[in-house]
Amino acid sequence: MIALTLALGRWQVGRGEEKSERQALLDARSREAPVVLGGSSGPAEALLYRRVQARGTWIADGQVFVDNQIDRGRAGFHVITPLRLAGSTRAVLVNRGWIARGREYPQPPSVAVPGGEVEVQGIAALPPRRVLELSSEAISGNVWQNLSIPRYEQRMRLELVPVVVLAASPGAGLAAVHEKPDLGVAKHQEYALTWFALAATAAALWIVFSLHKPAT
Repeated sequence: MIALTLALGRWQVGRGEEKSERQALLDARSREAPVVLGGSSGPAEALLYRRVQARGTWIADGQVFVDNQIDRGRAGFHVITPLRLAGSTRAVLVNRGWIARGREYPQPPSVAVPGGEVEVQGIAALPPRRVLELSSEAISGNVWQNLSIPRYEQRMRLELVPVVVLAASPGAGLAAVHEKPDLGVAKHQEYALTWFALAATAAALWIVFSLHKPAT
């Protein structure tokens, strides 16, 4: 019990430190000059949390809605639309913003995709870690339970830049989505203290019962 609770406490400390380091990286890279996305934009880690800009045209039939996204206590979707980069065969996924569920749920609301060439600016991020998928079918039409770049490439037959751009200016009727790597650090610290307290309690009980001699 002592070993288990100590291990769980150290794991929570590590998760908190990982998030804090990611936030520090975002703060540092967001002050750097924007990167222009093109045919060759480098690996995901080199782009992560950098300010980026891209020019191209939206691929309307590639738009998907990632379900179970919370904004100020309300459930909704992240609207993900691929942008075909100008002068390239590649595309980049753009998180155009959040929209609440409507009466038609589980179908997503109607979100228009502008035509013509556009320029997008935002922060390069990675899709969130995989969350629980509510059924064996993780994709239902254009509604996805999790966003995976390799899965999207395979399903849509597109070659993608290996990041998702969080648009600085959300689409019409959408709320901006912001990257917050340190979200939940305080919770990890609370959980770590809880596990360490349980370890201390288990150790104290072990000592007490080890020293206790039953009456003869």
